Amino acid sequence: MEMLQTLLGVLFVLGLSCGGWLIWGATQSRQRKHELALARERELTKREQLRIESEERVQERADRIYLDAVQRHTGELPPPAEDGNPSKST
Repeated sequence: MEMLQTLLGVLFVLGLSCGGWLIWGATQSRQRKHELALARERELTKREQLRIESEERVQERADRIYLDAVQRHTGELPPPAEDGNPSKST
């Protein structure tokens, strides 16, 4: 009977120590998952920001080409529009 109690005691201590490691591992796994989700979100945000900046550069270039063409053909620049977009002037 004492052998059974000793065996149960050893198994209990092993269970406690392994259980701690299992809980620690699960916690680390959740933390890593959260960090990866944040990194993914940062990457998507950066890509969207770069896309918007690219579209702005394209629009600025189109505006510059339009103003150059108007100046070459008429000798003068069109009046600036209210919102700063020359193609929408009335």
